Amino acid sequence: MTIKDVAKRADVSTATVSRYMNQPDIVSTKAQARVKRAIEELRYQPNPMARALQSQKSQIIGLVVPAVDYAFFSRLTDAVERTCNRYGYKLMLCQSAGSDARELEMVSLLKANKVDGILLCSRLGDASMYTGNDFPIVSIDREMDGIPSVTADNYSGGTMAADALYRAGCRRPLVLTTEVPEYMAMYQRQRGFEDQCMINGMDACAVILRDAEFGSLEMDQIKAQIQREPTVDGVFALGDMIAAGYIHMMLQDTALHHVRLPLVGFDGLDISRLFEFSTVSQPIREMGEHAVELLIRRINGLSVPEQSKLPVTYIARRSTLSFEQRHSKGLQNV
Repeated sequence: MTIKDVAKRADVSTATVSRYMNQPDIVSTKAQARVKRAIEELRYQPNPMARALQSQKSQIIGLVVPAVDYAFFSRLTDAVERTCNRYGYKLMLCQSAGSDARELEMVSLLKANKVDGILLCSRLGDASMYTGNDFPIVSIDREMDGIPSVTADNYSGGTMAADALYRAGCRRPLVLTTEVPEYMAMYQRQRGFEDQCMINGMDACAVILRDAEFGSLEMDQIKAQIQREPTVDGVFALGDMIAAGYIHMMLQDTALHHVRLPLVGFDGLDISRLFEFSTVSQPIREMGEHAVELLIRRINGLSVPEQSKLPVTYIARRSTLSFEQRHSKGLQNV
């Protein structure tokens, strides 16, 4: 069974069948339907090696993430793999472990294995080495000059968090974050939050944690800040894992059992639902899907926008709703 048999059954040229397999978006809807039906009727299975030799493409996409075991990246990876499969591509996955040297090594490895393009969650301080070349790359969760990127609207998410805490009666919020470079998308969350706090007349203070995975040092940092700032009346955690760590700390430390503050996280991970705290949810699956689609367009020589910023949504749960109800009743009684 060959491509000629498919073309004959579909009553199209072999070139049309080839374009359907490699660049389906340039084939008319009617022709796509006929070729698809012919492939299904003939049970045609294209030889991937032959296709790669003929088209000079491997039909493989590379993905580099800092860590697969972090919930954000595991959900992103799943979305990327499913979308790759839908478009006839295989996925080659690499972890950088947050190391600059390992990230560069993984990118070189993927290129050596002749991937058609790379989806990159870069943590490099200087990412200029990725710009100015023709190799198809799409950045996820970070904007880079000259490289198409897909991010969530982190800044708007920060403003949503500030407004949510304001509605819950918070005027002196505590921001829990790790050391985030300005070039990372996550930095915009804090900027949006602080800007909206100024508009709302809220006075924010921050604790820069050593690690998002809570240990005794991080707990001591937060407790010390709460003791120094007894007027703190709400918490914004720049990640859901940080928010979960904060809740765990409050439950473990009997001295803090009396402290109950409205809390908002960020990411929209499953752990936010399990711990019932409000969060700003990123469209993680949509980010993965869109990034794959942009990369395939780049692989096929088509133009793509330099920046794609997807909207976030605020999910209200008990960690703020109970305070909102209490605050609104207090205002009514004034």
